[in-house]
Amino acid sequence: MFAHIRKHQQWLFIVIIAVVIVSFVVFFTPSVGTGGGGGGGTGSSATIGTINDQPVTQQEYYDAYKDVALQFFSQTGSWPDQMGAQYGFDQDQMTTRQLLLLRKVKEMGIVTSDKTVADWKVNFYADQETGTFQQEYYDRFLEAIKPRGLTEADLDRYAENVVGIGQLTSLVSLSGEMVTPSEAERVYKERNQQATTMALLFSRTNHMSAGQDLVGMEEYFTNNMAVYRVEEKRKIRYVKFAATNYLAEAETQLNASTNLQAMIDEIYTTRGTNSFTENGEVLAEDKAKEQIRNEELETKGLEIAEEATRKFMSGFAKFEAYSSGALEQLATEMELQSQLTTEFSRNQLAPGLGVPFSFTQTAYQLTEEEPIASPLEASEAFFVMALEEIIPDHPPTLDEVRTRVIGDFRREQQLIKAREQANTIHESLKAAMDGGKSFTDACKELGQTPIKIPNFSLTTRTLENFQDRRATVSWLQNLAFAMNPGTLSDVSDTSDGAGVLYLQDYADVDEAKMNEELPDFLEELRQSRKGETFSAWINQQMDSVRMNTDSSDEGSPASN
Repeated sequence: MFAHIRKHQQWLFIVIIAVVIVSFVVFFTPSVGTGGGGGGGTGSSATIGTINDQPVTQQEYYDAYKDVALQFFSQTGSWPDQMGAQYGFDQDQMTTRQLLLLRKVKEMGIVTSDKTVADWKVNFYADQETGTFQQEYYDRFLEAIKPRGLTEADLDRYAENVVGIGQLTSLVSLSGEMVTPSEAERVYKERNQQATTMALLFSRTNHMSAGQDLVGMEEYFTNNMAVYRVEEKRKIRYVKFAATNYLAEAETQLNASTNLQAMIDEIYTTRGTNSFTENGEVLAEDKAKEQIRNEELETKGLEIAEEATRKFMSGFAKFEAYSSGALEQLATEMELQSQLTTEFSRNQLAPGLGVPFSFTQTAYQLTEEEPIASPLEASEAFFVMALEEIIPDHPPTLDEVRTRVIGDFRREQQLIKAREQANTIHESLKAAMDGGKSFTDACKELGQTPIKIPNFSLTTRTLENFQDRRATVSWLQNLAFAMNPGTLSDVSDTSDGAGVLYLQDYADVDEAKMNEELPDFLEELRQSRKGETFSAWINQQMDSVRMNTDSSDEGSPASN
């Protein structure tokens, strides 16, 4: 459950909070920006908005903001300011939603008992296999949130609010349970009836000569220039603390604290001789012990690299302003090498470093105001990063993107030809079928060979034994279930060109299978309807909220 809470997480936060970016102590401090509210009062009693014309205080917003942060952390193991953008998570929006829900809990007189809250805690901090409460889980979670200024009282309030909102959800969505067995049977049949179809598919690959002369390419580029806009790129200056740079020191330290060879022998015996393999083969004793030695040295080397990183970070305390230049100067003073990446976009791995995408994500969280990142552990090393340069996005010249434009232009011309062919054939098919011919006879007359599609329903996700990727399941479903049996669809675009679908008939649902699955389907449908009911209700209630907060204002709880 807590594998994602790294053993080094706390010191990383402490170093950055206490040494590097002192201004970050405003995080979760309700007194910050107390004059920025939109109404009367001062400090935590200042009014910053209304719900149903009733005031919302800064303290209420602050508590709800922390609830939302805890919810995100408990679900992802990271904080909204770190990974929220990747998840599409808007903390201010979710805080407003939390405030509304808590107001409704109060308005409806929902009271959470101590036992209900205690039961929730036991379940949340339980071992997944045994279901029993684990004090260790709770303690580790509490330690993980402390660097963010959160306390056990915040956890208690969060637990109580989760239970209260859960009871509110059950109450509001109660009408969603009003699904009868007969309605469930009707919906089951709609979703599971099988469509029997044939298709004609027209591919651009049959028109490869289109666009080869490049006539009209310049106009195409002008009309589509926004597509080719060169995205923002960044350069990052960094210092790398690799575990491999500290292996000699690691061996010295291990020998000083214990006999390294004796420790290797003990590990080999304790873990068992069959635990050490390579390519599925059990290693000989000498090879196994060499593997253990390397693992222990690398682990210790990384710990020493961590210490070196911490020492380096403490050096920023003497700088009045943080910058890439400060990082470079500090590295020089400490006889370390700072390096500069080549430019890369927010969707690219940093070139040539062999680091994971988290390096890029961290790089794009840096700003000119906050140009130094928390140390990043990646690829058996720690990285200290600073923003060197932002290369703004800009409209390109044709020469910058000529190769890409040529490929896209030719593909576009080929698609146009394929769709023109589809429209011509479609008109002839309809005329023949209106004249009394069957779909297959009309196709034969036009020299077209239809493709037999395996039967599918609205619940189908993949088609068995069907490899033609031109006809996707969603394309087939969108057409077939808007048609009547014996009819022909309009021409519909595909990623490779265009197509026409003929619906022969709908096959009856398997009654025996339906009767077996209907009880579970009824429960799933009720849960789905409850969710829809609650979503509709909360969206309607949100119209009553008027907040004066601004995530860029000091009056909002700050990020860390």
